[in-house]
Amino acid sequence: MASEATKRDDPAAGAPADSADLRPPYGAAAIAGLLVFALYAVTLSRTTAFWDTSEYIATGNILGIPHPPGNPLFVVLARAWSVLLAPLGLGVAARINLFSSVMGAGAHALWFLVAHHVLRYFSEDRRFRLVGASAAVLVSATAFTVWSQSNVNEKVYTVSLLTIALLSWLVVRWQENLGKGKDDNLLVLMAFILALSIGNHLMAFLAAPAIGLFILVVHPRALLNWKLYLAAVPAAMLGLSIHLFLPIRAGLNPIINEAAPTCPDIASALTAIVTYGKAGCVALSEALNRTQYDKPALLPRLAPLASQLTNYLQYFDWQWARSLDGTNTVFANLRLPFTMLFTGLGVWGAVEHFRRDRPSFLYLAALFATLSLGPGARA
Repeated sequence: MASEATKRDDPAAGAPADSADLRPPYGAAAIAGLLVFALYAVTLSRTTAFWDTSEYIATGNILGIPHPPGNPLFVVLARAWSVLLAPLGLGVAARINLFSSVMGAGAHALWFLVAHHVLRYFSEDRRFRLVGASAAVLVSATAFTVWSQSNVNEKVYTVSLLTIALLSWLVVRWQENLGKGKDDNLLVLMAFILALSIGNHLMAFLAAPAIGLFILVVHPRALLNWKLYLAAVPAAMLGLSIHLFLPIRAGLNPIINEAAPTCPDIASALTAIVTYGKAGCVALSEALNRTQYDKPALLPRLAPLASQLTNYLQYFDWQWARSLDGTNTVFANLRLPFTMLFTGLGVWGAVEHFRRDRPSFLYLAALFATLSLGPGARA
């Protein structure tokens, strides 16, 4: 496999020879993000919706503590956003829903950059890469699940989407910066963001296996650098420290204080956070472990595997033509052509991606596998 440096210097290897062409198109990505935000803002829900929406809107507005594990990063970010938008006179629900819109739009600005990076291995034509990245963002931003989560704050998932997109952009920047003296700094930053993201939802941490695989494929010696760990471990601890919000705020008795994760002292709180609920403060540990839900072991399963796979197919079928024959929940006759079209395009794109840039293909394939199968493995 050709090295990244070889690919950059050899146009036949798939990457442009012109160094000016290698600069990330931050301006175009910002425009893409603004257009996605405009779509979400126009279709914004002005009030609350089903499931956990009201709980998260309320706790985000008052710095409360939602159900375990408490999602402190979401609460802090949503509260800051709510305060910033308060002078506009918008209702609380609209303000927090706009927070989801901004998170979703920001994620797609970053996905634009990732797609543009991958398309360097497809063509030297900058216009081709810009159009291709725009098409990728259009398909992703208008997928039913992404759109519906981005115009009403149903839960914490748009923050996770932004975090995963940011990690994906950082990992390709790490690849581009190899040998320039900046690569280790980016790995440390990724360790911090991965740990910080746990304070929003464990979903974003599922990007860790894909990142590890990418490093092994591109530059495995990076994992043997002991100095990297000396910096990455403290950075990760700093990211996890967002969980200190939970016992501090719980001690002030907010109106919404689920699980009441108070701690007798800072040492026990830090122990619970560092071990993620394996030791230390009992109340905080129980909140982090979601003890109140008493999740059973992986086996025996709570539902047949066939039912879970059917549910995956149902969600997949919804993404591009959800309103067509909406009463038929799986592979409706009117929706099926759209589902098959996008499936075919996806498979074709994956095959071409595999042929042209193996490292980024393996990263995205691993990310797809962990994010689709990982969260449902305990269902």
